Amino acid sequence: MATKETSLRQCIDELSAKNTDYKFPEQAINQAESLKSLSSDLYSDNIRFIYEKNQIHVAYAILLNNVGEINSALNQLIQQPYMFLFLRNICRMTFLTQSIDTISIDRNLSHGLKNVNVNKEINSQWIIKRLELDIPDDMLEKLSKDTKAPEKLRFIKKAEMFFAAKYKPSIHNANGEVISGGIEKLREQDSVLFSFLPTKIFEYKFPVLINANFLTNVNREQIHTDSVWNQWLFDKISGEIFQWIKELVKNNKFHFQAYRLIPSKLNPENNILTKRFNDSFARCINHCNFIRNRKNQLLRVNEVIMDLTAMSKQSSFINITSMREYIIKNEETSSQYANDPFIDYDLNLNQIGVEKFTWDQCINMFKSDIFLKTHSIEENKRMIEYFYIKYSKIDTNDGMDIDIQQIPFLLDQNYRLQLIKDIYFPANTMGDNGTNDSEYIFVNKTIFAWLNEKAQKGIKQWLKGLGVDERTDLTYLHKTIIPNVASYITRENAIKTIKMLFILFQKNAITKKEFDQLKMLKLLTTCGTLVLAEQCFFCDQYKPRLQLEEYLKKKEDKFLSFDYVTSHNSRKENDDLTEWRRFFIGLGVQEDLHPVVLHRKLTSYEAARYEFCDEYLSTTSPDDTYEFAKFFWSDVVKNIKPEVLTQKIKVYWGHSDKRGAIEGTLLDDADYISWFVKNRKCIPTTVNTCELSNKIFIDSKDLKELCGKYMYFPSILLPQEKTSWHEIFNFKTELSIDDYFDLLQKIRYDEKNLKDNLDRVQMIYFHILKKIYYWSSDEREAAKARVKSLYLLTENEQWKLASDLYFYMEGNGANNNLNDAIPCLKLDYKNRNHPHLTKFLDLCNIKQIRMNDLKLADKKSSPAEQFRRKLIEISPFLKKWLKHLSVSSDIISSVDKKIQQENDFVESDSLELFYNQNFVQKTNVYFDSRNKQLYVARPWDSETTFINLPNKLCQLLNIHEFEDKLRFLLKGTIEEIKKHFTNNSIEIPTNNDIIILEPLSSSNVLKQPKPCATTPSDSNKSSPSNKNKETNTSKPEITPETAETPIANSKNQKNNNDTAMSLKQPYPVFPQHPQFTFYVPIQRMNVPTDPCGRTLPFVFSTSEDEEIDNIELMHASSITPSNGVLLENLSDGTGEFESFELNTGRIGEEMVYKYLLNEYRDHPNPVIIKWLNQNQETHLPYDISLTKNGKTHYIEVKSTCVNNQHIFPLSINQIETFLKLRENYFIYRVYIGEKTFIILDNIPWRLMQKQLACFLRILPRPSD
Repeated sequence: MATKETSLRQCIDELSAKNTDYKFPEQAINQAESLKSLSSDLYSDNIRFIYEKNQIHVAYAILLNNVGEINSALNQLIQQPYMFLFLRNICRMTFLTQSIDTISIDRNLSHGLKNVNVNKEINSQWIIKRLELDIPDDMLEKLSKDTKAPEKLRFIKKAEMFFAAKYKPSIHNANGEVISGGIEKLREQDSVLFSFLPTKIFEYKFPVLINANFLTNVNREQIHTDSVWNQWLFDKISGEIFQWIKELVKNNKFHFQAYRLIPSKLNPENNILTKRFNDSFARCINHCNFIRNRKNQLLRVNEVIMDLTAMSKQSSFINITSMREYIIKNEETSSQYANDPFIDYDLNLNQIGVEKFTWDQCINMFKSDIFLKTHSIEENKRMIEYFYIKYSKIDTNDGMDIDIQQIPFLLDQNYRLQLIKDIYFPANTMGDNGTNDSEYIFVNKTIFAWLNEKAQKGIKQWLKGLGVDERTDLTYLHKTIIPNVASYITRENAIKTIKMLFILFQKNAITKKEFDQLKMLKLLTTCGTLVLAEQCFFCDQYKPRLQLEEYLKKKEDKFLSFDYVTSHNSRKENDDLTEWRRFFIGLGVQEDLHPVVLHRKLTSYEAARYEFCDEYLSTTSPDDTYEFAKFFWSDVVKNIKPEVLTQKIKVYWGHSDKRGAIEGTLLDDADYISWFVKNRKCIPTTVNTCELSNKIFIDSKDLKELCGKYMYFPSILLPQEKTSWHEIFNFKTELSIDDYFDLLQKIRYDEKNLKDNLDRVQMIYFHILKKIYYWSSDEREAAKARVKSLYLLTENEQWKLASDLYFYMEGNGANNNLNDAIPCLKLDYKNRNHPHLTKFLDLCNIKQIRMNDLKLADKKSSPAEQFRRKLIEISPFLKKWLKHLSVSSDIISSVDKKIQQENDFVESDSLELFYNQNFVQKTNVYFDSRNKQLYVARPWDSETTFINLPNKLCQLLNIHEFEDKLRFLLKGTIEEIKKHFTNNSIEIPTNNDIIILEPLSSSNVLKQPKPCATTPSDSNKSSPSNKNKETNTSKPEITPETAETPIANSKNQKNNNDTAMSLKQPYPVFPQHPQFTFYVPIQRMNVPTDPCGRTLPFVFSTSEDEEIDNIELMHASSITPSNGVLLENLSDGTGEFESFELNTGRIGEEMVYKYLLNEYRDHPNPVIIKWLNQNQETHLPYDISLTKNGKTHYIEVKSTCVNNQHIFPLSINQIETFLKLRENYFIYRVYIGEKTFIILDNIPWRLMQKQLACFLRILPRPSD
């Protein structure tokens, strides 16, 4: 016996001696020994009892402290006994608690089921599937490398997997059909993974219990997703489930119940185990043939069709082959259906995408040629009998979920299946109109004869009850036409149907009731379209009282076709036409204009969307039907009493059972006709448009004289005596504030008639001046809001924003100089002297100025010779164009004088206008008419300058409405201009049309002092010469370090560089008429020599420290033939002084480069200057590039040490380049000895103007 002091090891050794067949594991002994410290009671007689009484070889003794939790866990096990399904050798388990519960598991060998019993009663039944899976070699290799895999998995060749599907005994109905029970899909909350014992892993929702040797963590709460073994198991699950379904579906006990075990895709898909299962599921669903058809064949998902109609079961009247053929032909994609693809509908199969055959498809199939070509009369009889059995018994559940009226099952005379509503029984008489049976649809005669048999009496009565009857015109009207009145008429049956109805009308068979039901019938119009009868009007051939067709036929397609009358066989001219009108009026066709009373009440929502009279004539008088509107209102005013149209509107309101909703309330001063003319543009006006009545003025002589064609006046005559029509239209009797401004705006837009409207504009000003004093504060505020966008006429007859205008308050006439400087308001003598003028000017924010208040301040002005040359260049084209437009010859002949002699052209960095030393605005163009000087902002060809430049040039040249053409001439290239002239048959000028005039006097625009517009003169300011001397000593030194030098204005530089150079001209200008011709021989020239043949001395060299302020820019006019070196004195070009020439060229290039750096150092915008040869000779056709304002100029430097050498060579590459670049190519002729430049620009133009000449020199052949 063991005592409390006896060690546990001694006790176990004693027990082991008695039972030599078993040895306690050392680990168990150590664990039990460790319990000694917990309780000495553990070593009681119970230990000996474990072995001697129960013969248990292995046992665990566990000390439990929380008895309540243990009891709760045991109760949970009893409630879920299936947890022990997968224990191999456990068949019974007893829990000795307060109540003794026994769980036992036994196998039902006859059905392969396992029963789980609790206390000998069946708790649940399970279908168990054991699988033995071969482990592939690649998997074994992965397991051998997986350090996390248990040792036992590394050497096995096969793996076990178990599926358990829940099963309940089936319950059958009287027909033997299973109504409940069978295989059940596992509930999601019961879906748990087993690793022989259940785990706590619930996130994988399978329809069956799955048991496998899954690798989990110690507490079995998580599965290792990164385990290759678990991934392989999950990859196998899907395929094995489908294979099991395939087995079960063959078993008639389970049959289609097996589809309940079809799994779904798992979530979430970011889990690797889920992804492995889902990928496997996608493969199996398409490749496993687990679906059983009616011939017990196993098919894949894409090989079967679920028939929701059960028609595929009706082989007595359905050809299965035709049914399959129809489905395949109407599939959008190619199909692979089996020869017998049809199965019953199953919800589980529907969820995996098995194709369905619905009633919509069935109905279309019944109408198809594929089906009808094999459908016989006998089959149609059986089809009728089938539907009769299904639908004739009201109390029986027929299993049909479609109305019989939707199924076409009656065979007609053309052997096509028809709906009940579309077919008739044949009749011996078809009416008096001789209708042919082929025009309508009747039951096939053979089928009809069969229905008349005594045995089929019930079927015929059933069909009659559904609406199949003998056909007469009247029954056809009631059964077919009226129920389908809105859609029945087509272009094919339009004439025939109306003829039939007209005959019934003549027989008095159609009453007002039928006419009311036919209001929505469509009728054929003169244009061949179908329109509702109640929206139609008679065409003029019907001779209605009001013939509207003439006015609306091009706009409205609502006039009844006369083909109805002309196609009628028994037509009688006048009497028959009257009958036709009566008939169509009954259908709703309108004969004239008349008030229409709508008797039904409209809700506020209905009224909001209801278009006035749209039921009868939509777009009664839109803007582009002026003629009709005039005709319309003339008839209405003449024939309809206005009192009929001005009845007060009654509105209904409140609860439906109260007085407001029953009797309604009349609104004061509210009627439909007044609303109509105020909200629809329907009143014809004198400008041939239709407008709102409140936009139209009363027919008054004074108002017409003021407004002219720009405001609306009625073109209909109202009675001279005042009637209700005057109150309805309520035309305007005077102009409002908005009307005055609108009138000015309309005149502004009418540019062609501006001359004719000058007096009208002054008249409008006079009316405003007369009324402005009496405007209320509200009217003044409204006027202030409008003047913000108001444009008024200037003295120069241009429209400007009112707030941008000025007005000269002194004198009685316009000041031309002032008008050229700023936009001034144009007023006549009467308006200028009106007492309320100041109020008008203040209202319009027009600035009031006096004489000499405005001054022009220009910056860095210089003669705009490039602009003048451009004008000279285009002047021949300008004159030809003016001649083409028949402009006066005096104006044409003055063009050259105005450009070349009478006017100066000045280009400035900025032009600013001042008055009283206050800045007014900047301008880009300014014409000083007194001094005949046209100022343009630099550069003259910018888009901003071109806003006003064409207009000013037109004024200067005295040509009108030529701004766009002048802009084109200035902007376009010569090639573009010539092309335009050719396309428009305008004569292209020749060289004979080029006129160069002698200047009358040299311009002194730059020499005369300018009055300062902003500051008074400073008597202490140093003179230019003194300033130059001062700045020469302090000017910062420029030492370029790279070939590319960007130059930008610096705020830190002293602004003393404007006069830093002593220049003969502030800017190199080429005169219009040089006194000599340049000779530019195209050859390479030698260094010039003196008459004795000695080389001229090297007279100039530059250094880094040398100043360049004393470089002069000279006029080419100072060069005369007498001081130029003649061509004959040139050397023979032997190249003896080539190195001397290169040095001379480099010196000249450096002089020009430094000059440009100095010239553009204060330029407001960045300027980039590149000396391309600074490091080495580039052999390009130019030496320096200068980029400013986005445009690049290319400069070739030609240097000489001979002061009077005006001839220099050009290479063929340079000639090609200046012909291509034109205005962007410059040649700087540098006279190094005198430090003088001559700048030649636009070489081709100068050659054409004979300012330059080109010669070729024949060089002697070089000696060998």
